[in-house]
Amino acid sequence: LVFLLLAGGGYFAYEGLKIELKSRVAQILLQYSWHKTLTTGKNYQPWASFDGTPIMLLEIPNHNISQIVLKGNLSGQSLAFGPSFHEESFLPHEQKVTIISAHRDTHAVYIKKLQLGEEIKIQDADNHWHTYTIDDFFVINVQKEKIAMDSNEDSLLLITCYPFDAIRSGTPLRYIVSAKKYTI
Repeated sequence: LVFLLLAGGGYFAYEGLKIELKSRVAQILLQYSWHKTLTTGKNYQPWASFDGTPIMLLEIPNHNISQIVLKGNLSGQSLAFGPSFHEESFLPHEQKVTIISAHRDTHAVYIKKLQLGEEIKIQDADNHWHTYTIDDFFVINVQKEKIAMDSNEDSLLLITCYPFDAIRSGTPLRYIVSAKKYTI
């Protein structure tokens, strides 16, 4: 009986940690492929079967966050391994709305700690840095509201599921951090 309880407990502990371990190891491999992309100018995948491409580096200095942002299927493999770029939005150099999503319990776990006025940096594949300042937080219901993409304002939106401590995944609520491009 003790063996069964230990084995069962070990299995459930592994299942609980598997997502976290997978996301951390993936970011190491993604950092390596991002470095190769910056030095060669060509896109590299971290492993052959990966269905995304590293396209940006997201940094939030006040929270020690440095994550590779992926281009690829938002609901597929790429979100499991890192934050993902919404392809219906724009890249930072296009000076419009850039949207990045991540899971609230892995890569966006920091999002609830962000504060107004904090800085967010994005490095693009051309090794240019784009700096944004957080100016708003809000929650939307994606079944009733859409994010306006027609704005010509140079901004960044970070999106994750909400509420943060929900037991059930798949709620229609999204927590959004809005940041405006910092200009001198």
